[in-house]
Parts: sequence; structure tokens; C-alpha cells
Amino acid sequence: MKPKVTMIAWNQNDNYVVTAVNNHLLKVWNSCTGQLLHELVGHADEVFVLETHPFDSRIMLSAGHDGNIFIWDITKGMKTKHYFNMIEGQGHGAVFDCKFSPDGQHFACTDSHGHLLIFGFGCSRPYERIPDQMFFHTDYRPLIRDSNNYVLDEQTQQAPHLMPPPFLVDVDGNPHPTKYQRLVPGRENCADEHLIPQLGYVATSDGEVVEQVIGQQTVDQDEQGLEPSILDGMIRQLQLQQDQRIGADQEAASSGPQNGEGTPRRG
Repeated sequence: MKPKVTMIAWNQNDNYVVTAVNNHLLKVWNSCTGQLLHELVGHADEVFVLETHPFDSRIMLSAGHDGNIFIWDITKGMKTKHYFNMIEGQGHGAVFDCKFSPDGQHFACTDSHGHLLIFGFGCSRPYERIPDQMFFHTDYRPLIRDSNNYVLDEQTQQAPHLMPPPFLVDVDGNPHPTKYQRLVPGRENCADEHLIPQLGYVATSDGEVVEQVIGQQTVDQDEQGLEPSILDGMIRQLQLQQDQRIGADQEAASSGPQNGEGTPRRG
């Protein structure tokens, strides 16, 4: 196998450089001399996550597609903690990303099965207040590009950043109670009636009738005379306001001095 570096990271004080190689080794180098100091053995697949501790220059975290998460002391070349992300009935879950908290007391990881793993000191009681399954109802809505190569939501034909805050649902698309909907940025101070998503029954192309959040209705469904989506109406209104604002700015720019003659002055 031809050696290939898959990830690289400096430690907190930049004295060391850690590289992940596709032969599953981690190598610790002196950043000033380039001398190889340690080879860290433990991973069984490629590593794409290297995270340095925010203030302890000795500590480095690594995680990879083998489901292993290691905490290393890179000055001694030793592993101090190890976690294997085994999922019951599904094998291990590849770890895609990890980040330390600013105070260095916790770190969070995401895996290939959509799980958020939180490690740290203290108890897990604050995290037990939220449901196990949390998704946005827009998570799997397809995106397209228009003639200007701008990204649009395929179902509403609107720019994703102009869409209202999404609703929290479980893995089957069922919305969570209002107390959880306030966890979504932009919905913290909403009235209760605005935190209850409107559900409707929609026929799929296969003839199957499914229940979904009204905001997920497609343009085709609107053309078929189904009840219009309140969310999509809000989105279209925002888009119209933005288009009018852009048009006014362009008109003001075109009426200004041409070819550099004169300088526009403030009124």
C-alpha cells in the first residue's frame, strides 16, 4: 500500500504535529526539527478526525471509521482513554467528527448512524430531558440548482436560508411536543399555536397515503388543488420581498453616475 496522509493536526502549543496515515498509524512529529517521536497504534481503519485539547498541549483526540475514539498523551506516546462505538444489532458505527468543548471538559462526536455521542465529566441528567430521536422535518428534502446555479429547496422552489425554522420530529417524521420545538433557534419565544406543525395526508406516486408536515408539500401537490401550505406561503412572501429589494437596489445603482463622471453625494 502506498502511504497516504489522511489527516494532520498541531497540538495546542504547536510543538508537535500529529499525522494520520492510511496504514492506520498515528505519527507524532517534532514541529521544529521534523523528527518522528512516536507511532500511536490502536486504530484498525482510516482516521479522519484529529482534535487537539483546547488548553492541555499533551492531549490529542483521534477517531476513525473503525468506530474507535482514543484520547492520547502525545508527549509520552500513550493512550489514556478509549471508547468503541458499538451499536447493538448493527455493528460498529464509523465516527465522522469530534469536537472539544471550550472548557475542555467535554467532547461530542457524530457517527455514521446519525448518533450524537457526548463524553465528559458529571452526570447525563440534563441530556435525558430531550427525546432520543431528533431530526428536522426538512433534513431529507432534496435540493436543486436554478438557472443561475443557486441552490433551491426542490419542493418549495425557495432558497433554504429563507425558509422558516424547521420543526423537530422523530425518525418517522412525527413532530415532538411544543416544549421541544422551542429548542430550535428562532422558535424560543413563539406562542404555543405556532409550535404545532400542521399535518396533512398526502398521496404518493405509488398511491400510498402518508401523513406529513404541511410545509413539505410539493409544487405538484399545490397544482392538484390540495390545501396550500402556510409555511410555504410565508417562504414565498419572504422571497418576493427580497426580490423587490434587490430590484430597487439595482435600479438605484443604474440611475447613478456613469463611467466615473461625478461623485454621488448623500442627501
